Amino acid sequence: MEIIYLNSTDEMYQQVLNLRYDLFFRERGLPREILFDALEENSTHVAIIEQGDLYAYGRLSETAKGIFKISQMVVKPKIQGKGLGSRVLSELVNSALEKGAKEVFLNARLHAVSMYGKIGFETVGSSFIAKGTGVPHIKMVKCC
Repeated sequence: MEIIYLNSTDEMYQQVLNLRYDLFFRERGLPREILFDALEENSTHVAIIEQGDLYAYGRLSETAKGIFKISQMVVKPKIQGKGLGSRVLSELVNSALEKGAKEVFLNARLHAVSMYGKIGFETVGSSFIAKGTGVPHIKMVKCC
């Protein structure tokens, strides 16, 4: 399996959009347009693929000078728990550091807090319900 960086014009990017929609939004009856938030176009898109198949994905966005947000982390359900999410996360953190990050943050689903913690993210504040999906999350931060 290899890690690749994607552009929105890449064929694999459509697979990314489909996986994100299927796992995060379809079940909640949300429109596909929800994928195209204010961060989408100017983000770094990282995926793990093998023989043309998508297995994992994550997005990195600079929200302010030196402040980066990781979002839309997803791993195909049939291969979750095999470390692919951690590989994508590490790649995104390294990319943020190369771009001069002072801080990297994300909003973690509560069941994923331990994975993010293993890579140095710490929880901040209380859990909250995500507006778009109604799923509980908590902010996590990694200082650089």
